Amino acid sequence: MPSPDLKRDNFNNIIQQTYDEKSFRGDYAGANLIYAGFAIEGSDPAERVWQIKQLNYTGANLTSVLWPEIDGKATTDYSFAWDDRASYTYS
Repeated sequence: MPSPDLKRDNFNNIIQQTYDEKSFRGDYAGANLIYAGFAIEGSDPAERVWQIKQLNYTGANLTSVLWPEIDGKATTDYSFAWDDRASYTYS
């Protein structure tokens, strides 16, 4: 059941940060999770409604978590397409 604090923007789109039920997608290199994505259940991976992070490793040890950039600034916004995850600039 969605959060009772569910909010919508001026265009009646759900503000994803206010929605508790999230879908997860992962992109792995061997056992290491390289990209992690979250969006509302049923979201199209080509739509710009995903929160994506890039995880970097030295061997099997996680060394950094980076976020994609909008206008040169890293953001945790739900504004990215899962299908385009490898094309973004992360910092």
